[in-house]
Amino acid sequence: MTTKHSAPVYAVENALLPDTDLAASLAPLVPVASKIADSAAIFIDKSSKLPDKTLTPNQKHALESAFMIAQKILKNADLIGRLLRDPDQTSITVEMPEIDK
Repeated sequence: MTTKHSAPVYAVENALLPDTDLAASLAPLVPVASKIADSAAIFIDKSSKLPDKTLTPNQKHALESAFMIAQKILKNADLIGRLLRDPDQTSITVEMPEIDK
């Protein structure tokens, strides 16, 4: 099926997705990176549903810090997957979480 918008869509896909094959040696790590992202997303979901009234102030602070770390882990897990699929990328910056003591 051909549409008048085929060429621009193809151009966008090429810009978003690298046109390189995944290295066989790195392929087993892609699902692992996906599991990191899945775990962080599940943690974010579950922690946002905890009732605040049952937590002490220290527990609330710990949960807020853990929530922020999980958000950064989720972003970095996406970066891990992108790096595995295209190891020649040099423009990726990894965000490291800061933990206040």
